[in-house]
Amino acid sequence: MPVNKILSATSHIIGKVEKSVPMQWAEKKFNVDPEKALGLATVTSIVVKDGVGCWKYVTQSLNNQKIPEEKRKFVAALDLTNGILMIAAQIAMFFAMRKYSGPIFNKLFRKSFNPDMAKNIASAIRIKQAQAGETLSRKLTIEKEYNKVKSDSLNVFKFVADIAAATIIGKRVIVPCIATPLAAKVKVKMEEYEKKHHPERFRNVDTTPKEQEPLPVDEGDKLDITTHNTNLLKRYYNYH
Repeated sequence: MPVNKILSATSHIIGKVEKSVPMQWAEKKFNVDPEKALGLATVTSIVVKDGVGCWKYVTQSLNNQKIPEEKRKFVAALDLTNGILMIAAQIAMFFAMRKYSGPIFNKLFRKSFNPDMAKNIASAIRIKQAQAGETLSRKLTIEKEYNKVKSDSLNVFKFVADIAAATIIGKRVIVPCIATPLAAKVKVKMEEYEKKHHPERFRNVDTTPKEQEPLPVDEGDKLDITTHNTNLLKRYYNYH
């Protein structure tokens, strides 16, 4: 296919997507608060990806021929539980961090962004402009630039902190701590359900422990054929 046709088809698809209702809604949100809209879009894409992955894992477990048929539902239930926990934890941590990321930023960078620092920066700028013979900037202009730098820094910090809280703390720290004990409880409940509604699956199950097969013996351990003695000194006397 010629390059021009590919570019034309791509532009047509992008144009259709851009005019869709979800994209129009996202564009309005982005114009009002770019940082918030970007954060929501990012965490939404992560959650959707994990949701699709959870569905794939559950479907795979239910149709995996290598897993015994009576255990497939149990494995699929664990996959589903883990997926739901990941989604819920990430959403909860994202919105929780959005509430506290602002105060955390102010506490961490209070020395860099405060009224006294703003006055000092304005004075330094005016002194340099006076030394260079330039027209002094108005105080209002300097404060506007200072506030813009602070706002941009806060937005970047909030975005990184919110996404990190969702994907690292929520997904990689909280979920494993909850999933392991919860999986054990789910296993017990599912086994109770199976025994109650499908007792035939547990009637002929041999639960007695099997004797462990002897480990293979190396050729070097067969020197003493009559006694199977592994004492090296006695082996020496037997063969000398």
